[in-house]
This record gives sequence, structure tokens and C-alpha cells, in this order.
Amino acid sequence: MPSDLKSRRTALYRLTDAAGQLLYVGITGDPDMRFKAHETTSPWWPLVAERAVDWHSTRPAAEDAETTAIKNEAPLYNRAGSATPQALAEAFPVQSEISLSQLRHRLADVLHASAIEDRITFVTSSGRRIAAFVPLSVADAARH
Repeated sequence: MPSDLKSRRTALYRLTDAAGQLLYVGITGDPDMRFKAHETTSPWWPLVAERAVDWHSTRPAAEDAETTAIKNEAPLYNRAGSATPQALAEAFPVQSEISLSQLRHRLADVLHASAIEDRITFVTSSGRRIAAFVPLSVADAARH
């Protein structure tokens, strides 16, 4: 990580639903831009009712605060460092089609659906199917 990034002021943010349930904790140098990214890629984003932002003087300080918050506050949809990494897959199951942009954020869920749940998931780009994740048994059968 470049040293100038380490020394930059960094925000720790918490996103909660209308009932006050902590949905997600993250860090960023630009909360507005990060929230727009979540809006585009996070299936749980429509649940967000409140956003809290706390600024830290450096990125390492924000990273430490994020690690502590995830461990102690158990946000529902954080994966890294969370005691509930399957919450996203359970609350927002992978559909039979997923866009390329969503795939970038849900790859673990798509692989799980294929390998464990024996499901085929088609990847789309501009509404057109371009690839598929298939269970190994399906792929093996197609080769014979």
C-alpha cells in the first residue's frame, strides 16, 4: 500500500436497516463514492436506512477500528472477519442468472451454488448470456 494512502484520513462507516440491525461495516476514503458502489453491487443495499461515518486520521487506524467493529458488532453482510459469512448467500441466494458486475462480488456464492447445491448459474453481460458455472458432474457428463 502506498505510504500516502496509509497517511490519508479514512472513514469507517456503518450501515443499518430501519430496525437498527447492523448490515455492514467498511472503510473508505470517499464515502459517497463507496455508497454508490454498494448501491450498484450489494444486493442488501435496499435495506439500508441509516449510514454512520466516523473519520480516522490514517487508513491503518480505520482498518483496526473496522476489524474490531466486525468482530464485536457482527454486521450481517460482512464476509471477512465475520462470524456469519453465509448470511449474504442465505438472504440473497444466487439466481439462475447473474450479471458480470454482480459476479465480481458474489463469486464465492456462485461457486458454492454450483459445487454444493448442484446448480447452474449463467453469467450475463448487457443482458446476454456469456458463460456458465456448472456442477462438475454436469461438465463431466458433457465431455463424454
